[in-house]
Amino acid sequence: MNNRAHCPAIHNGLALNFKTSSLDVFASQCCLRPDQFKIDPATSFWNNPKFIPLRELNNTGEWDLGCNNCKSLEKSGSASLRTGMLSKYGIEVTLSGPRKLDLLFDISCNLACRTCGPTDSTFWQKHLNDHRGWITAIEYNRRGDDVIQTLKNINLSNLQEVCFSGGETLLGGSYWDIAEYIASVSSNAGSDITLSFQSNGTQSVSEKFHNIIKKFKLVKINFSVDGTGSKFEYLRWPAKWDQVVNNLAELRSTLPSNVMFNVEETISIFNLYYINQDQQYHAAHFSTNREGDVVHHSTHLASGLFSLAAMTTEYVDAMKHTKFAHLIPAQFVEDPAKIKLAIASIKQFDQYRNQRFEDYFPEVAGFYSRYL
Repeated sequence: MNNRAHCPAIHNGLALNFKTSSLDVFASQCCLRPDQFKIDPATSFWNNPKFIPLRELNNTGEWDLGCNNCKSLEKSGSASLRTGMLSKYGIEVTLSGPRKLDLLFDISCNLACRTCGPTDSTFWQKHLNDHRGWITAIEYNRRGDDVIQTLKNINLSNLQEVCFSGGETLLGGSYWDIAEYIASVSSNAGSDITLSFQSNGTQSVSEKFHNIIKKFKLVKINFSVDGTGSKFEYLRWPAKWDQVVNNLAELRSTLPSNVMFNVEETISIFNLYYINQDQQYHAAHFSTNREGDVVHHSTHLASGLFSLAAMTTEYVDAMKHTKFAHLIPAQFVEDPAKIKLAIASIKQFDQYRNQRFEDYFPEVAGFYSRYL
């Protein structure tokens, strides 16, 4: 076995996607992979034949095209989900069930973030409905019961990490219902299992859920914070920065001591120029939980309209001598078509939201002056 590109997610990960308007369930080996296939949740599908080719390819040390997110980050010198999992789990290829379980089943959300979209946020759907851009009914697919029924057909004895992705995972109680189920069937929850929530930082955690938190080894809340002050409010619309700051302070002071935090930043054309400022802010104001555990600051690259593939030459020139130059796409060539699509979307939603890109990101707007 060649370990050059070995990924524990491929061999020991499982991502289940219930976020469809039907009752279908889709699976993949990693939440970052674009390929998913429909499964029968009433069967034991861990060794589904569709998993096998990717596992075998990974054993040769070759990268699969669906792993480009991690490959690109590592090529630029950054850590990736793969390297993080490799550090945590090492090399294992013959488990009877997942170490890491990603669950996506509810797109209920109270924000319409610029780097997100209607397939992952009910508020995005409402926002588009308000401007005649969404032609179907708003989907509230809270399929928590389906998740529990599916988990009954998976061997959870190796489980060490459960990751909830939304929507906004701290809205409602369905995520906590699933957490309670996992704790009830896992004898090792208190010693081995980490529960992870992806949150936009606007929601509190009711005290009634604290007892569930205490049943797990750790609970991590990953706050998606792509900027500070007015920049945050532009990117995470219509959230208010002061509300989020106060909410994070309250969560840090009131949640059980086995809760840890992470600040996760989606790097896009909007905020690449300001990463250093954001990291400095978090280091100064949100560096630990109340027990002194470090609040890490992690990043991942945006995809879609506002990815770094839509940078201008001026933008690249401004960043290529900074410590973040490794994030610039390799062999960069300005792509006017991608830039024009990004600018068109910016102008459209600036009009809808009574915002002005140039007022929030003046330096970055300068890099796009030829297109604005």
